[in-house]
Amino acid sequence: MDEARSGDQRAAIVRALQRLTQSSRHLADAFAARQGLHPTDLEALLHVMQAESEGEFLTAGALGEALSLTSGSVTGVVDRLVAAGHVERRRDPADRRRVLLQYAPGARAVAAEFFGPIGRLSDAVMDGFDDAELAAVRRYLEAMTDAMTAARRTPGV
Repeated sequence: MDEARSGDQRAAIVRALQRLTQSSRHLADAFAARQGLHPTDLEALLHVMQAESEGEFLTAGALGEALSLTSGSVTGVVDRLVAAGHVERRRDPADRRRVLLQYAPGARAVAAEFFGPIGRLSDAVMDGFDDAELAAVRRYLEAMTDAMTAARRTPGV
């Protein structure tokens, strides 16, 4: 592929990623508004949910680090999520001094109701790609996520 066509393809991918990000943000904002969540609360909830789906449980300190919040601020976020029934605090069975954050069962039902149709749309889109294409998309998205995470941690960014 010549350089001009490659540049066009890259620009088109960046535009598509920007549109996807905007659409995702609008969906997240709609969910947050329905649940009375502040955007930071929703981001925190997503971190808790994602960690749990990977077999891990976050502490408030780890959540604060992920969100770049002070301990006082993350306590407020966790308090709001607990009060809303989205997150539960649990003692770590291996170390009773540690408190772990767990995605509340009721929150799962609320999320499934809202995001279930979106998941089915996502499945339908992915059905149009073969395994090799999906592997390339996954590799790209993971690499871009890692790059954006590193950029966020870079001073001045």
